Amino acid sequence: MKKTILLGALLIAGVVSAFPFRTSCGKVLQVSQTIADHMSQNQLAGYLTDLNGETCPQHAGSTVVTVIYSH
Repeated sequence: MKKTILLGALLIAGVVSAFPFRTSCGKVLQVSQTIADHMSQNQLAGYLTDLNGETCPQHAGSTVVTVIYSH
């Protein structure tokens, strides 16, 4: 029982520590908050733009504007 509760808590913590990113082709990806915490806004925007290009190869050559909302 204790293992089940611990595993459930770890899974919930993993989901909570991610944020959604909608690509230009409409796919929603969960990006680790840990990655974002160690980047500046410009680095994060570059990372998300690269991620968009890999996820949506049909838009890889076009100009993509990445908007980051934070609070």
